[in-house]
Amino acid sequence: MSLKGSNDEAMNPFMSAMPKVIFINRSVADALLKGTGNTLEELQKIIDSTLKPHSFLIPGKKLKITEVVLSEEKTLNNVAGYIEGRDPILKNEVVIFSGHYDHIGGSGEKVNPGADDNASGCAALLSIAEAFQSMKKKPLRSLLFLWVSGEEIGLYGSESYVKNPLFPLESTIADLNMDMIGRVKAIADTTDNTPMTGPNTVFVITDSQSKELRSIADDIDKKSQLDFDYTLSGKDHPLQLFARSDHYNFVKKNIPVIFFTTGLHTDYHSPRDVVEKIDFNKMELVTRTMYEIGLEVANSKTRLVVDNPFSSWGKTK
Repeated sequence: MSLKGSNDEAMNPFMSAMPKVIFINRSVADALLKGTGNTLEELQKIIDSTLKPHSFLIPGKKLKITEVVLSEEKTLNNVAGYIEGRDPILKNEVVIFSGHYDHIGGSGEKVNPGADDNASGCAALLSIAEAFQSMKKKPLRSLLFLWVSGEEIGLYGSESYVKNPLFPLESTIADLNMDMIGRVKAIADTTDNTPMTGPNTVFVITDSQSKELRSIADDIDKKSQLDFDYTLSGKDHPLQLFARSDHYNFVKKNIPVIFFTTGLHTDYHSPRDVVEKIDFNKMELVTRTMYEIGLEVANSKTRLVVDNPFSSWGKTK
């Protein structure tokens, strides 16, 4: 899951709660702490032992920051899989399942595995694709499985896709996105900044671009063991999850979305995001539920009504 969006100018209205973060090394930290009676090592021990923040003001110190931007051009590829629908007319419309396959990499000698963020979503996409491919009677509409790159550095893969789609955007019915779907809340989770779900709950992020898609999802929810939690939805939520994963680029093209995540655990973007901490029972439950929603959308005789498009938000929201 990304920390910010791909277009700062466009994203700023939705990202007002996201602070800028500056990283400093130990020597700079200790220089700033000099005279306070604290060292970085001592503060680390206090925080590790209490598992609580230990913030305080440092008077009489000024910090001058010079910002330098270094750019490097790299090619990052999206990966797509396609299953053609069986209806001679409706097969020209496509339902997209998406998830990002990149992560933040390493830092020094430490490696950030990204087992939940987002190997969990990638594995779910593959399982859903396999389930649809094994069906003797394919859905009415076509299906596109999209593993996108560059999410962690600004949603670039999905942005590239909507600018150069494999199928016309006007024929794209919905995007069903999965990002971090494999964890259950632990002792240190479920603070304001690290909301997590239990073994039978998943956060569903949307802003109800289509009441019909929301209704389909809720009907599936009633039949499933999984309970949907919409409390993190919407563009005005402080955590901004609505704008922090790849579905958001589809939102901006007036395509309705459903985004599943089990939450922002305290191992997020750290070396502790390992496969041993994945709850595979919950991950399977989330995957099956997303499959059922996609199947219902793909087999609907009528196209989803988009009654709350992004293009109208400046006028109505």
